Amino acid sequence: MQAIMETLFDAVYLTLVIAIGLRMIRSSQGNRQFRLFGIMAVVLGAGNAFHLIPRAVALCTTGLEHYTAALGLGKWITSITMTIFYVLLYYVWRQRILRDGVA
Repeated sequence: MQAIMETLFDAVYLTLVIAIGLRMIRSSQGNRQFRLFGIMAVVLGAGNAFHLIPRAVALCTTGLEHYTAALGLGKWITSITMTIFYVLLYYVWRQRILRDGVA
């Protein structure tokens, strides 16, 4: 039961976050912050896919212990994309501060 529910949740999550991010990028119409938020969503979803897809495969087949290499690589890639995500968040924060004249 855990394998089915977790896999379903991960599939819906990855599909929605990437689709919403792409839609935000396409409809940003020159709004740089909106575009950055869309890029952040795509980076987050794509990065998480490297960890969640091998995990879903492992849960639905022979188990996590048979996929340690794929899961380890997925966690590594996810950690790199999370760093990129937070760098992009810093740029959004910087734009908001500079645009609003606070700094």
